[in-house]
Amino acid sequence: MRIVLLLVALSAVTLAGCGQTSAEALQPVSVAVPESWAADGKTWTHQTSLNKSDEEVLMKFFQIHTSFQGSTDFEGSPQILVTGKSDRRFYWFRGTPDALAWSCIHFVGGKFRTSEGTGSPFVK
Repeated sequence: MRIVLLLVALSAVTLAGCGQTSAEALQPVSVAVPESWAADGKTWTHQTSLNKSDEEVLMKFFQIHTSFQGSTDFEGSPQILVTGKSDRRFYWFRGTPDALAWSCIHFVGGKFRTSEGTGSPFVK
């Protein structure tokens, strides 16, 4: 039931749009995510699917940060990297492999941060 609610909530967020026309929006793109990655003094591990706690974290984020609801930056399923139960990053990729853009929701210690960029976030 929670998965259905999350999918409905994420679908509503996605379908609402954020002022961009479909011609302006970058399309989701597949990106090779490393199985492990070192950043910020931590080793991040790729998690292949959303679990119950991930769904709850994302639902809470979009309930608190309503300005992100409908943003095409968070369209589709995220790639998830974790260092533990309370430290996770959710990445959404869009564009083309040659013109890659990404957005990230970082959840750590009960708090959220967002970041965005171009190119691969996994290359230093």
